[in-house]
Amino acid sequence: MAGGNVQKKSASKVYITGGASGIGLELARSYLRSGAEVTLFDIQPMESAVEVLAALAGPASIRTFAMDVTKPGGVREAFASAAESSPPDLVIHCAGIAIAADFEAIDDDAYARVININLVGTRNVVAGVLPHLKAGSQLVLVASMAGLVGCYGYAAYCASKYGVVGLAEVLRIELATRGIDVSVVCPPEVETPMVEAERLNRPRQTEALKLMAGTLPLNDAVAQIRKGIDRRRFMIIPGWRARGLWFTNKLLPGYWTRTLADYLVSRSSQS
Repeated sequence: MAGGNVQKKSASKVYITGGASGIGLELARSYLRSGAEVTLFDIQPMESAVEVLAALAGPASIRTFAMDVTKPGGVREAFASAAESSPPDLVIHCAGIAIAADFEAIDDDAYARVININLVGTRNVVAGVLPHLKAGSQLVLVASMAGLVGCYGYAAYCASKYGVVGLAEVLRIELATRGIDVSVVCPPEVETPMVEAERLNRPRQTEALKLMAGTLPLNDAVAQIRKGIDRRRFMIIPGWRARGLWFTNKLLPGYWTRTLADYLVSRSSQS
């Protein structure tokens, strides 16, 4: 691993996909406070995000580019345009969606959409930005605890995020020879607009299993994520309960988490 746990100079030019809201927007705040130039990429309108961020830095420190991560050509063009005048030393890929429903309730199109945005979209982002990354830079992929531990109702989401973790593992090995560090972030539930929308319709069993890893306020989650990025850790898991779940799952592969999951699902199904 190029960087290991050695703390390096904080990034000065940061690209963030999915930067219009949630974890991406809060990370943008954090880096602007540190004096970095931040470039946001999102399919959603970014005017509100820029208005919020402008209070922290001058307009020259914030740039925005429209991006649909499912369109590889458009992704390449957006990164090429951004990098022409200001190539990144840190790229954080946050864009993603979630669906929480029983497997049989997720139709073909909905399942494909989750995989296409979360997994194929991650591939497109990596492929599009790699030509602009030099030795000493860092690539951060935001996955989820659902990429490490299965969860009821997340047949599509878990499949996509397990894939992101696997991709990060491969990229860590391959890019180390080029001096590029790779990190993967696997947070538990974080209080974001995406999670708030998901809660409206998700199964009771999903709600019960979420208790295992806990829920973090957005500010706390991002502070811990930022610390892991600055230290160039490969696996970044904010929240002590989430880290405990991960370590337990590693020590007792599958047994403890599956036993507890079965119990919680059974209990919530009867309520």
